[in-house]
Amino acid sequence: MSNLVMTVLAGLLATGLMTLSLYACHWQGFANGDMVRALGSVITRKYDNSMIPGLAIHLTSGVIFALFYVFVWSMFPEISGAGVLRHVQLGAFCGLAQGLVISTALVVFVAEHHPLEQFRVAGINVALVHLLAHIVYGATLGGLAGVFHLTM
Repeated sequence: MSNLVMTVLAGLLATGLMTLSLYACHWQGFANGDMVRALGSVITRKYDNSMIPGLAIHLTSGVIFALFYVFVWSMFPEISGAGVLRHVQLGAFCGLAQGLVISTALVVFVAEHHPLEQFRVAGINVALVHLLAHIVYGATLGGLAGVFHLTM
């Protein structure tokens, strides 16, 4: 299978695990981690029909970032030749960096202007849950890139 296809599949798997981690925190009542519906309802402006557009946005974004991450990592031979653990660490670090940006944007900009009341409150718990989820995404993607020697 080609590196492109494998990277897309790795991006989908990493996004799936990220989404599960968001929902795990959501279902435990720690924070509103219903990111799929939050994304979808920005488009639909309703909760009821927000799942499909939210999934499309979330999965597409996950694949795009996977392609970007693997492309950038491929530019550095010392990364491409590193072991799986090093890839997991690198992915977790990239996920942390991306998560810091996304979590801050969520709390500061997105929540304030969200069309649905239930997504307008985004405090530190929401930011922490999204930060953790992005670390899960990055570590998963990094691990898969290391195992399958993904390059672009």
